[in-house]
Amino acid sequence: MTSSARAASTDRVRGQNDATDQPDPPANVRDREALSRDVAADARDLAIAQLDAATDDEDRWEWLNESDVIVRAASQRRRAARRREQAAEYRELAAQDRRRAARDREQAAAERRVLLAEREALIFELRQQQARIDQAVRHQLRAEQLARTLQRSLSPPSLPSLAGIDVAVHYEPSAPEEVGGDFYDLFPLTVQRSAFFFGDVCGKGPEAAAVTSLARYTMRTAAMLHEIPDAVLMDLNTALLMQNADPIQTCTAVYGEMHMRSDVATITLAVAGHPPPMIVRAEGRVEKTSAHGTMLGIVSDPRFETCEVKLSAGDSIVICSDGIYDTEIRGARVDERQVADLLAGIAHVSAKTIVERLTVALQAIDRPLRDDVAIMALRNTRSR
Repeated sequence: MTSSARAASTDRVRGQNDATDQPDPPANVRDREALSRDVAADARDLAIAQLDAATDDEDRWEWLNESDVIVRAASQRRRAARRREQAAEYRELAAQDRRRAARDREQAAAERRVLLAEREALIFELRQQQARIDQAVRHQLRAEQLARTLQRSLSPPSLPSLAGIDVAVHYEPSAPEEVGGDFYDLFPLTVQRSAFFFGDVCGKGPEAAAVTSLARYTMRTAAMLHEIPDAVLMDLNTALLMQNADPIQTCTAVYGEMHMRSDVATITLAVAGHPPPMIVRAEGRVEKTSAHGTMLGIVSDPRFETCEVKLSAGDSIVICSDGIYDTEIRGARVDERQVADLLAGIAHVSAKTIVERLTVALQAIDRPLRDDVAIMALRNTRSR
């Protein structure tokens, strides 16, 4: 094997190594050993050729009967023959090494093909999983968008401005992708008289949304027909019983009518199974209202105990959904006393500040909300 041919063979070996993703150290070592053996064998062949040439020269110039020349040439030829035999052995060893290296490369290539197939299968599975996640995210976002749109139609994020009334609301859903059952509204009845209501339909989802819509529009309509608050709640109870739904759809509600006379707002309250509204006086004192009654949608003749509350300048009425009483703050379940403590002492503040006092407290709850939370505050802003 010539040096140029050997160099080309070496380049091919190097090219094969470069073409693989991972090196093949054992095969490379064997190739280098085989190449070294070839070089040594070539060196021996060159030495033999030189000896043969020298012998031929001596044979041409010396007579064959000169025994010392003949003996020296024969000895050199024997040494040359042994070197050729040794070179042949080296060549066979080198060939064996190359065959082993070829087998190692074939095995490495097979392993790489298996790994490549596994990687491709994993990439395909990851892409499918990502596609499923992307689709789920799109569905989630669409569900949340639809829920927010429907929730705004049932419980608007802001209420109308009425003369002498400062109003603030807060609504926080427990699950953004579901429509909750909390609803509220404020609207004028006459120049001096306004109405507001606040309620909570049991359950979530489309069924609760349907009942919420029914409750909201029934109460607005009933408010135009009746001047007695408990009559408005009675109409809503009748509408719920006419649903004939399975399971029975129930809700709690607060309805109030506010009469503005000079600087005093007189509120007549009717409550159906809902947590009692709180009165926050201008100087920071908190009072619980006494109105109470039967939850709506259960019996045909519910009983309601109404009450009358007077709001002087700076006084506020605060209504919360029962979701706020289904939370825990620092390990203690929130109750009416804790809500009253949170509201106490905040004197001469806006309705927004009152609502923010409760929403800030909600940020400290120990676990995620299990029910929607709605808060509404109405404040008498008229002065003497």
